Amino acid sequence: MKRIIGLVAVAALAAPAPTLAQMYGNPVYVPVGVSTGVNIAGDYAMGMNDASLKTTYFGARASLGLAAFYVMAGVGSVKPDSALSGGVESQTVFGGTLGYHILRLPMTPVKIAAQAGAGYLKEGTFKQLDVPIAVAVGLSLPGPLGITPWVAPRVHIRTQDDGTNSQTDTRFGASGGVNVGIGVIGVHLAVDYISFPVPTGATGSASDYSPWVFGAGLSLGLNAPGL
Repeated sequence: MKRIIGLVAVAALAAPAPTLAQMYGNPVYVPVGVSTGVNIAGDYAMGMNDASLKTTYFGARASLGLAAFYVMAGVGSVKPDSALSGGVESQTVFGGTLGYHILRLPMTPVKIAAQAGAGYLKEGTFKQLDVPIAVAVGLSLPGPLGITPWVAPRVHIRTQDDGTNSQTDTRFGASGGVNVGIGVIGVHLAVDYISFPVPTGATGSASDYSPWVFGAGLSLGLNAPGL
């Protein structure tokens, strides 16, 4: 039987299973090319394969964009498929991000941002800290709609402590998607993947242990030119 043990990880009671994105069940979003001001977003996400536990996620994020930096915080509720998780109930998840606009010139279509996020969970004596570090490249397409496709490879660091033993693991993953702006309203789509090897003694291929997550949502941007 499996249970949720972290904001960005899942584990079996007898053996480890794959880590997911920063906020468990939701892709790692990088707001590359986003203007200054306050942005409020609502998210929906779903796990696409058994390795993701076929989770269903609903959540919200708020971000503040400054001239060079941005900060983002979010909260959500995630529920894995009962057949894959042994009947695990919905869990509340939290996450936060600090990012830096490496390239965001008004007349330059290419946008680049770097960010580090963190997710933390304490469940009984178990503690987990996840830190995804990503660099994103986006391309602002010309036209009446603000369309920006983007991709963000990342290093994903996970530390687990069960009160007796502590372990830190580093993996590689990526997220990518498209942001569409219609005035102050935004639409975002993204897919998230992280690679995990087959555990020793387990059967199946690497894809059986590497989760895929799809996400979508809406946002409201409140620009603040004075920031």
